[in-house]
Amino acid sequence: MFNIGDKIYHPKFGAGTVVNIEEREILKEIKRYYMIKFIIDEIEIMLPVDDNSHRKIRRVIEKEKLEQLFKKISESPSSLPTKWIDRLKIYESIFSKGSAYEIAEIIRDINFLSSKKQLSKSEEKVLENFILFLSSEISIVLDVSIEEAKQKIINNLLS
Repeated sequence: MFNIGDKIYHPKFGAGTVVNIEEREILKEIKRYYMIKFIIDEIEIMLPVDDNSHRKIRRVIEKEKLEQLFKKISESPSSLPTKWIDRLKIYESIFSKGSAYEIAEIIRDINFLSSKKQLSKSEEKVLENFILFLSSEISIVLDVSIEEAKQKIINNLLS
């Protein structure tokens, strides 16, 4: 259960804030909904409180754990499969789970892969999306812009 003002993360939308909890009548049924405003594209969605769809939502990581997150980004990379389709399956799995630590690790690993070979346009876009989604979470935790959060990720990749 979340409360108004809680900072959350959704795998499809990134980080956001629960701005309200409302009752709405839809199809002659009254339900309670989380009204969530997301940082990326400033979209606002409503998710039913009593539905399983909100189970994908988690609280953002704690500020105190950001150092561990940045450490993951700067650790030695793991190797990724050589076949694009195998890497894509990994990427989709990580996106759907929405774990900040796994996203940090895959950013590190794709970045390392890009230093060894030219990434396809599709894989460049995947990397950009991972960085954007992790940046949204860092942004909301530190109360900085997404650009500042991206810069923190890049600085840790380069260290």
